[in-house]
Amino acid sequence: MMKIGIFGGTFNPPHKGHTRLAEKAAEILELDRMIIIPSCIPPHKIPGKLASGYDRMQMCRLAFEGDFYEISSMELDRGDKSYTVETLRELKTLYPDDEFYFIIGSDMLATFTRWYCWEEILTLAHICAASREKGFEPDLSVYTPEQRERIVILDIEPFEVSSTQLRRIVAGEGETDLLDEKVRQHIEENDLYDDGLSEYRKILYSKLDGFRINHSECVSECAATLAERYGADVEKARLAGLLHDVMKNASADEHLEVIEKTGETLSKLELVNPKVWHQITGAAFLKSEGITDDEEILGAVRWHTTGRADMTLLEKVVYIADFISADRSYPDVGVVRKLAQTSLEEAILYTARYTVKKLVSADLPVHPATVDCYNSMILHLKG
Repeated sequence: MMKIGIFGGTFNPPHKGHTRLAEKAAEILELDRMIIIPSCIPPHKIPGKLASGYDRMQMCRLAFEGDFYEISSMELDRGDKSYTVETLRELKTLYPDDEFYFIIGSDMLATFTRWYCWEEILTLAHICAASREKGFEPDLSVYTPEQRERIVILDIEPFEVSSTQLRRIVAGEGETDLLDEKVRQHIEENDLYDDGLSEYRKILYSKLDGFRINHSECVSECAATLAERYGADVEKARLAGLLHDVMKNASADEHLEVIEKTGETLSKLELVNPKVWHQITGAAFLKSEGITDDEEILGAVRWHTTGRADMTLLEKVVYIADFISADRSYPDVGVVRKLAQTSLEEAILYTARYTVKKLVSADLPVHPATVDCYNSMILHLKG
């Protein structure tokens, strides 16, 4: 009987965090072999910066070298969303006498009981959770004693590679040693992640900190997904989402300089509310510097914080994407994400109400455009 590790993921691209986890898990678990399984990206996903299944397979072959590793296309071959239990069932027919060790991150263990057929998964494989933070001690009280015996906590020092770091690498910036050189060459030779936004990213890297760059990337992806869902221009949504916070880290003097240079004005209320300056100066900066003169994109940047009455479809998309992007974690974000699945207007109404309540409770002024946005949504939905 062999002990076989199962390590799945999008591997988009595979990086040294992945290979280090595989190596350490194999060492701790004393595995005989490891099967690497790139997951299928469903057709409805937005394709920007997502390499094809073929290229992700090729990169996995380059990153995970040696006879110890087997790179499997079984999930890609299914051509749609795959459930872990289906993969393990298939593997069990191929290796009926062997023992499986399914490797996941500690964050995934927290939601494991919500996985499809999770109880069956525990009969098919040991679940091996690699800690992503020091001192990781999960609550396993929901499991039976027999199930707990099938769960292994791997004490591996975290080696996190953020999406921001990867984006900077594929854009020709940042620490290239996070990727195997052969993987990096494959990306470069095949232009895998060239979505046409590299020049815009260079502008962001010169103006924003890492936190804000990551947020901008997340909003860009979310805006593209919403645009696809609701029929807006996907590429404009992706660019507007990327650029929406271009002036977020600017100093007060920089904001005022742009306002003076472009002839923009701030109302008395706006002057005492610096949090809305960046949407005004952002659009003005992008236009005055010749970065874009597309009025739809400029409008989406201009109104992404306050919203306004009678927003265009692209403005609605970017406004909501800013509220529900993957990096957001405020208390009501789950509610807004759910609303955004079926109605942009319902989501906007909820967020406008949320914003007004938050400002009023803190004795802060409410921008008239936010009030107009709220009223506009009420009239649209209730009228």
